[in-house]
Amino acid sequence: MRFAAVIVVDYLNPWYELSLDERITIEHEHVFPSIGEFVKRGGEITPVRAIKYGRDAESFFILGFDEMENYLDLVRELRSSRLLTSGLAAIDFETVGLKEAYFAERDKDRSSGSPS
Repeated sequence: MRFAAVIVVDYLNPWYELSLDERITIEHEHVFPSIGEFVKRGGEITPVRAIKYGRDAESFFILGFDEMENYLDLVRELRSSRLLTSGLAAIDFETVGLKEAYFAERDKDRSSGSPS
């Protein structure tokens, strides 16, 4: 079964107090290894930087995966990373769903005009 997830990461004030070099170091040491392992296990990830009106930038990640355990491992690793445990960022929103709804296969025949 193919799953899709969205994780929104909200960067907090202490993150912006760090220099760009410090931010890059934290991401390379504490975030990218977890993402790399997720991808090695077959996951797909698309990072997106977004800006909301009246708020600082935040990132969201669109993920695709076959095994829920791989996703849960990634979330556990991110939640225990320095980025989150030091109060530099927070996972603001997270949702998981089926990439293709379970009824899509069943319903495709209904659109061809066949009786129910």
